[in-house]
Amino acid sequence: MRRFWTSVVVATLLLVPPLGAEEQPKGAAKTFQVPYRLTVPKHILVRAKINGKGPFNFLLDTGAPALFVATKVCKKIGVVPDKNGWGSFDRFEIEGGVVVDKPRGRIEDPFQLEGMNGLGLAGAELHGVIGYNILARYRMEIDFTRDKLTWTELNFEPKAPLGLGGRGGGAGGLEVFGSIMKILGGFLGKKATPAVAPRGYLGIELADGDRGPMVRSVLVNSPAARAGVKEGDLITKVQGRTVTDCEDIHRFVKKLTAGEKIKLTIVRGKDTVEIGFQTGEGL
Repeated sequence: MRRFWTSVVVATLLLVPPLGAEEQPKGAAKTFQVPYRLTVPKHILVRAKINGKGPFNFLLDTGAPALFVATKVCKKIGVVPDKNGWGSFDRFEIEGGVVVDKPRGRIEDPFQLEGMNGLGLAGAELHGVIGYNILARYRMEIDFTRDKLTWTELNFEPKAPLGLGGRGGGAGGLEVFGSIMKILGGFLGKKATPAVAPRGYLGIELADGDRGPMVRSVLVNSPAARAGVKEGDLITKVQGRTVTDCEDIHRFVKKLTAGEKIKLTIVRGKDTVEIGFQTGEGL
């Protein structure tokens, strides 16, 4: 495997395309709120589905020239690399609504990810890296006091990365560190592939109103919709605990996994009702 970046790190708080890239006219660009979390070494981890399967865990790395997807993930979803180690994916969907159609990516196991998985540093099994050919399509705003990144779509199509030809080759011997860190992780009692629990999915979009957090929209056939949650409902409590804004609700809900019970106290007109249901499995 050729050496394609020196370290898996996000070094900037604002990612923009090269000079000359045209942006969408003001007001026309789509904006997405992408949930993320930080790993122990403070890398940014997001979740994504590939061709409708997943979710899988990816690191963001502005220094990686391309999308990298682990070989076992590609076997699972049925994507075969070409003779140069590239694969074509029908749909790459990042949690929060970011969708990239027909991206190409490297199918291989970067030694950095093998090392982090070997030591359990991410708290979840890592399945790849999202690099420049995906990230350069968006302006990314990172506020570490919030639990979501703001991605704004740009009218920019990055050029295909160069210098990533055949599989194998020399990485200066660095690829051996992945195996060494796996072994070291075993001695330290670290689990190389921690269990991944799907995030609990409600199917509602929230907004802060004058009276508190309210339901702005409800996705059709979502767990919340089937339970009777309606647009315009004012949420006053989650699991019996009072909430005053959307951040309160996000803080309670983000810890839930699929299949857990949730109870919402809702004010609808002059009535106060309690609606309980099970979370679904979502991104």
